[in-house]
Amino acid sequence: MDGPQPRQEQARLPFDRMQARAGYLQRLRSIQQRGLIPLIDVESSYNPHKLDVAAFVSDMDTVGMIMCASAEQPSNLVNKGQLWSDHSLELQRAYPTHFIPVGNGGGHPAWSEHGSAFLDAAEQFLVADGYPMMGEFEFHHYPSPRQVQRGDMHRDVQIAIDGPLGHRLFALAEKTGLPFQLHYEIEDVLLPPLESMLQQYPKATVIWCHFDQIRYSARSTLYGPSMLAQWLQRYPQLYVDTAMGHAGSVYELSGERHSRYWTRKSEWHEVMAAHPYRFLAALDIGGDRTDSLLLWGRRRREFIQSLPDALRERVAYKAAWKLIYHEEI
Repeated sequence: MDGPQPRQEQARLPFDRMQARAGYLQRLRSIQQRGLIPLIDVESSYNPHKLDVAAFVSDMDTVGMIMCASAEQPSNLVNKGQLWSDHSLELQRAYPTHFIPVGNGGGHPAWSEHGSAFLDAAEQFLVADGYPMMGEFEFHHYPSPRQVQRGDMHRDVQIAIDGPLGHRLFALAEKTGLPFQLHYEIEDVLLPPLESMLQQYPKATVIWCHFDQIRYSARSTLYGPSMLAQWLQRYPQLYVDTAMGHAGSVYELSGERHSRYWTRKSEWHEVMAAHPYRFLAALDIGGDRTDSLLLWGRRRREFIQSLPDALRERVAYKAAWKLIYHEEI
């Protein structure tokens, strides 16, 4: 595996988030003028060789999405013999009001097989290139429903969050001030190590992905609105992204509906209202479904519409804007 070389060394230009702000804001206002609540997607990924960028951007316009935080997939990097790519920066330069660059996500196999070298690359490029946030890091990740259907079971990832890689990542987040996305299944045995890390790194901003998504209910008896409310109160650096399955989505390996929000909405709405700006919209578009943005966008809007009026704009875009720009909009 080669060292942490970016995709096109000579073409690299740092992202200037304040310079980009005016364009994002103009796009936000134009979406509002259409009578839509704008969406900011804080968690997606793509394979640049399989992404029809023009079609994706057109779908973003239809869906009413301001900016998509999308990172090049780690599997694609490793296939090229790399552990870092600046393609996300190139994408933002090509469509400066549609995308916001994100550091490469920590997924299989770049993260699971080359974790230390992957973090070397992150440390080298994240701040130097002006990334406003890191990508999604997988510490415990069951195969996705689409992978199960394909018989592709390699993604049963289990990395100790309180092990060496976890400590390096949390320390990097504290040092840089950049949020990172965390994929970490909601299970009883996994909660104490995560809480320990939140206690040890109080300045590491963590976006816990896939709100209330539980794939094996017997393994998760502690988590719920009350527990998460306590954690949000105790750990002000903890955020939650709301990428999850629709109401009828069933996880094939367990035979269970794994998005529990839909059966206890009123309880969750109380938690969201009590902890403003801590819940973030996300679509979780991946490289195997970038042509399905219209469907996923419609489902995110179904979720947004399920919220009380006072929460809709906050979750859809205001929380993400505040996280990125440190200001209320």
